Amino acid sequence: MHSLLNPKHICWLLPLLVLSCSKQEDPVVEDPVEEVVEEVQAQEPANEEPAEEAIDYSKRFWSSAMTEEERQASLARRIAASDEPYLIDMHDLGGWDFDERKKQPIPEHILALDGKMITMRGFMMPDIDFEHIRTFHLVRSLYSCCFGAPPQLNEILRVTLRDPEGMDYTYQTIEVTGRLQVVFEMEDGLVEDLYRMEDVTYRLLDFDDPVAPDSFDADTGFDGVIPAPGSQF
Repeated sequence: MHSLLNPKHICWLLPLLVLSCSKQEDPVVEDPVEEVVEEVQAQEPANEEPAEEAIDYSKRFWSSAMTEEERQASLARRIAASDEPYLIDMHDLGGWDFDERKKQPIPEHILALDGKMITMRGFMMPDIDFEHIRTFHLVRSLYSCCFGAPPQLNEILRVTLRDPEGMDYTYQTIEVTGRLQVVFEMEDGLVEDLYRMEDVTYRLLDFDDPVAPDSFDADTGFDGVIPAPGSQF
């Protein structure tokens, strides 16, 4: 009796074995890049906010940046989104530590805005005058000034209007456009306004304070906190 493992038989069985093996399905090899993408997607919240790239910074005013780095990035995106005048939220001009002992305490990304045409929105800080005001300080939130933390020195803009008649005091949101000046000066030991605009044009908008709750009514909410137009301190 001949053995089935006779070397002569093995010689002609080998091609059949190779052919049989070649007909088997190739093993599935996972794409490592695809695995990483799927893992990241699985970790993302189901109701995430739209990506930053989807925001039209040529039209959006109020910034949601929190840290100094985020504010700086927000400024960069706004400048890249349009031509002058750039739509800048005063919130993004702040967020950095001001140290008057330094020879130049203003950071480079803020100094780069000096001389640029800027459009900002904010509120007129009340002063001793309520009529024919030509020069005033603009702050981002009137609600915050009255009921929260006052703005820092790098969150206030000094505005000088082009109109010689000026404007009357208002609680409403003011949009100003002019050439921004970024200056570090001290007089009698006091720091002068870091941000200034002269020859400014403006328009009045409906009350839109990014800090005030939706239920806040400017016509009654500031009563007794800010003197009404026409009154005196």
